[in-house]
Amino acid sequence: MKNGKYFIVLFCNKKRVKILYRCQKRTTVYEYWHEYKTEKKPRFTKTQNRKRNNDVVYELALIFPNNRWATKTFVKDSLGRLVEAKYEDEKFRIKEIIPYWKEELIYDYQRKSRVRYHEILEQILSINEIGQIFTLNNKLFVQNDENVLLFGNKNIRDSKRLFELIREDVLKKKRGNFIFVKDVSTAQRKLLYQLLESKGFKRSELFRHYSY
Repeated sequence: MKNGKYFIVLFCNKKRVKILYRCQKRTTVYEYWHEYKTEKKPRFTKTQNRKRNNDVVYELALIFPNNRWATKTFVKDSLGRLVEAKYEDEKFRIKEIIPYWKEELIYDYQRKSRVRYHEILEQILSINEIGQIFTLNNKLFVQNDENVLLFGNKNIRDSKRLFELIREDVLKKKRGNFIFVKDVSTAQRKLLYQLLESKGFKRSELFRHYSY
């Protein structure tokens, strides 16, 4: 329905990313809008794009046709001031705008593919023996005896975020068989590089801080 007059748009840092849904009927678009508004937020969301240190803010907007009877919608700018929310095409107006998100995916070196947060958590919770969870640069490791799982993140900040979320969720499950190592010392780091190299991981890859 490319020419629908009611639609839902995803914005990133105030710029349009894509139209998620478009139709001719107001009642129909409201049904989809309600679904998006009540959608459960992913546990691990995207906070940066591929440009380093470039934070992202997502918003979802409900777009209606513009007319002289339409009421204006206001949002707060970066300084906390109320400003009118305008759409790029004056034929349309922003009826409502809400904060939104995109889920951040994590690279699973074992599967050689990007996976969702809950898939990693399920892998970890399936371990019943004593295990150690730690970060090294932009990567998160789960070590269980001689087995090592490796997960890659976009940057060091994402690696730390992932570590904290996993620790919180594992502790909520009252699982006491994991040791969480937040800060690895220089001596420990050298030993880790040796151990991980023996497991087939390349040192050049382990040294990387970013995956851009």
